[in-house]
Parts: sequence; structure tokens; C-alpha cells
Amino acid sequence: MTSLNRQLKSAVPGIDAQAAGRGVSNLLVWGLIVAVWGALLYAFRPYVEMVLVAWETLPSHAHGYVVLMVVAYLLWTKREHLAAVVCRPSWKGFVALAFGAFVAMVGELTSVAAMVQFALVLMIFCTVWAIGGDRAGRVAAGPLSFLVFAVPFGQEALPILMNWTADATVVALRHSGVPVFQEGRNFVIPSGRWSVIEACGGIRYLLSSVFIGAVFAYLTYTRVHKRVLFMVWSVIMPLLANWLRAYVIVMVAHHTDNEWGMGVSHLAFGWIIFGIAVFIGFAVGVRWRDPLPEVPREAPAAGSPVALVVVAAVLAAVIPPGVASTGLAFASRTTGTDAPRLQLDSLADLERDGSGVEGVRPSFPGARAIHQARYKTRDGEIVDVFVAYFRNQQQGAELINISNKIDPNHDWSWAISSSVRRPGATVPEVRLEGYVKSGRHAAAYQFYWVNDQTTANDTVAKLLEAVSRLRGHGDDSAAVILTMYSTDDLEAARLKTEAFAAERLDGLLADLRRTAEAGQ
Repeated sequence: MTSLNRQLKSAVPGIDAQAAGRGVSNLLVWGLIVAVWGALLYAFRPYVEMVLVAWETLPSHAHGYVVLMVVAYLLWTKREHLAAVVCRPSWKGFVALAFGAFVAMVGELTSVAAMVQFALVLMIFCTVWAIGGDRAGRVAAGPLSFLVFAVPFGQEALPILMNWTADATVVALRHSGVPVFQEGRNFVIPSGRWSVIEACGGIRYLLSSVFIGAVFAYLTYTRVHKRVLFMVWSVIMPLLANWLRAYVIVMVAHHTDNEWGMGVSHLAFGWIIFGIAVFIGFAVGVRWRDPLPEVPREAPAAGSPVALVVVAAVLAAVIPPGVASTGLAFASRTTGTDAPRLQLDSLADLERDGSGVEGVRPSFPGARAIHQARYKTRDGEIVDVFVAYFRNQQQGAELINISNKIDPNHDWSWAISSSVRRPGATVPEVRLEGYVKSGRHAAAYQFYWVNDQTTANDTVAKLLEAVSRLRGHGDDSAAVILTMYSTDDLEAARLKTEAFAAERLDGLLADLRRTAEAGQ
């Protein structure tokens, strides 16, 4: 066990050996820990507010308040173990706390709210570790780790889950003898047309199952391999249940002339299947329950003096906001504040189209400058060009944000979401988003430009922003979306978009480079 008694005696006069031997009560220790938690939540309150808003607005994270009750209950079940712990502040806990503060600083630099929120969860645990000591950290690690489920995350997996659901449903239908024509997430069977929308992706089932499974595994098992196996099952089970739900709904509707499987029954089928799958998992998993660990019985040991614990609590409350504010102060000196003048000279030779034909209209509400226009190519085809330019980014006005959408009003059916490799091109990879509406197909190429580097990945874009700001190059970045249309199919629309991208992307990159240089 690591102790800071020696350092404190040299730093705080008047602490003698007798005072050091008296130690401090666990009630005072936990009172100080809770006070530090309050200070951390206040220091990072904008990100705490975002969590609360997500709990209220996102169905996939409506269990947030339940997470807090579960953490409180699990800490209560550990009360005897925590009461047996002797408080000895740990320097290793302070190192981990400083690391959590650094992660929060990077999250603030790149405006990644989830990174700051995960870092806050880490700092809440490290507070116990730093003030209470190594053993207190080990005992509290399990219950406090469930705070991870309070952070709103996982929405980025939704397109993949939607693809899997559509493909699994089509495969099952074909094996059942039902003829199917599939185009991305849309498919047609003899009784009607179906589309896998966002609500059908199963993200809510998945997140709920992982949380419930984690609680069950923690309470039921003590051996690591059993917990890991049950968590793997908690990930696989909701995926299978959601695929089965989609298949059953389509088959019921198919065999009842679409009288069943729609509306309320559509939702009811889902929760019934999910509930049965969870019950079966618990019924099987409880057969291998491990005995509960016994409360350790050790001889009383001298804890740290009150003054040392108070100093440790003060440091734990000051270090995180201090590290975060220092990083932000450094970054603010390298970030341009002038509004960018976005001028796309590379498109000046194209004719503007004013036909008023309906198309996909992206929305990036936090951009400092936006170019959104429709052109006619030399072949007479319509192309929508959207460029959202960002500078001096902050929460709500950033390149990567849940509010930035290609089709914000959901006027089009979202059919495809995938990555497209472009060998030998200046932009080697783009994200392909395919949409369908009234027989028209739209293929959108999307990528991010971050200080003359390109990527189609949200996480990589954020990392590039962080590196750019830390190197003193600012945070200039842009989202580029090119959309073309076809009445044939999505592949025909994609080929048109690819041809336009091959012809014009180099010029667009040069325009963005000039915009960034003009702001330096």
C-alpha cells in the first residue's frame, strides 16, 4: 500500500507520529470524496448537462437514471468491504487522475463531448483511488465502472446495425422461400415494400442488453472468464433477437396481407422477443453462479492523518480543472477567430441549376461558412455541392456533431452507408451515403478536410484536429459532400458522383487550402 505520510510530514508542520497514527474515519474520507465529485461535476458541468439532455431525448439512453441507481446500490453492497479499508492516499491514483484530466483536455480541444464524459467517469474513480488509497480503489472499481453506461455513446454504430438487420432479414426471407429484391436497406417482396429505418437498427436493444448483462455478470460471477463470456453473449443476443424480430414482423405481415406486424404490433413484437431472449440468458447464466466474496478480516492498521487526507482531497479537486484549463488556454492562442471567406473558384466554370428539382440538402448548423449550390455538369447532369467550413470550433459548432446530417428532415429513405476506396486519388477514401425517394436515387460522397489532410472517419478527423491544434496550426476543417442522382439505381448514381469527384476534388482541396491560408 502506498502512503504519502512521509511527504506530508515534511510539507505540513505540526504533524507528529502520534497524530499520524490516529488516522481518519471512513465517514470523513467518503464525505471528502463526495465533495470532490461535486467539484468535478461542477467544473465540467456543460458536459454533465449534455448527458442529462441525452437521457431525456435519446430513447437508446433512457436508462441513464437507472444507471445511477445501480451504481449507488452496488456501492451499498460493498459497504462492509469499504468499511474494512484503511485510508492511505495513493500517488498512483493522482497520476491516473492527472491522466484523466489530460484526456478531458484533449476532448475539450477537439470538442468531443463523449471523450470528456468518459474522462469524467475515470476521474470519479481516480478520486476514490487517490484519496482512499489503492485498496479502496480496487473495491470501488466495480460499482463505479458502471458509470460508463451513463455516457451517451454508440450512435455511430447505427448505420452498421441497420445494414446487418437488412441483410439478415433478406437472407432469412430467401431461405423461407419468399422472393426478395434488395437495394441496400430497402427490399421488396410480393406483399409489399420494406425499409430498415433507424428505429429498426436495434441500437436500443443492444445498449440495454449490454448494460443489463454487465450488471447480471457482476452480481452473479466473480471469475473474469465467466463475466467475459456472459458479456459476449449480451452483445450477440440482442443482435440475433433484433434480426429475428425484423424477420418475424415481415413474415407476419406477408402472411396476413399486412394486417399484422404494423403499428403497435410492430413495436410489441420487438420487446416481446427481446424480453424472452434476456430471460433465457439469465436462466442459463445463473446455473454457473459463483459464491460471493467474503469480507476481509484483518488486524487494525494505522491510517493516514486527517490533514493528509484533506490535502489529498484538495489536490484531487484542483488538478483536473487546472490541467484542462491550461490546455485550453494554450490552444486558444493558436486558433483563428476571423470568419473564413469560402470561395470555390474551381467550380466557377460550371453553370448553376435553377430548376428547383428536389434533392438532398445537408445541414451543418455550426459551420462558420457554408457553400451549398446546385450545378450542371458538362453532360447536363445535376450535382449538389455542399461545403461546410469550420474555424474556432466549440460544442455545438464543430465538424463532428450529431446535429450535422446529410438528410436532416429524413425526406429520403436512407438505403446505403459504406466506405468507398479510390486508389490513386488525392482523396483515397470517401463515405458513400445512398438515398431513395419516389424512384430517384441519390449517391452522396462525403469526406472531411482537416488542415490539408482528408479522412472519411469521424474519429480520425477528431484526432487530426487535436494534433493540429496542439502543434499550433489551428482547427480549420471542412465537410465536403457531393451528391448526384439517377432514376436507374444507386450504383448508377454512384458512378456519376465518382466521375465528378475525379474531375473536381483536386480543385476543391486547393480552394480549401487557400481559405485556411487566408485566415493565418
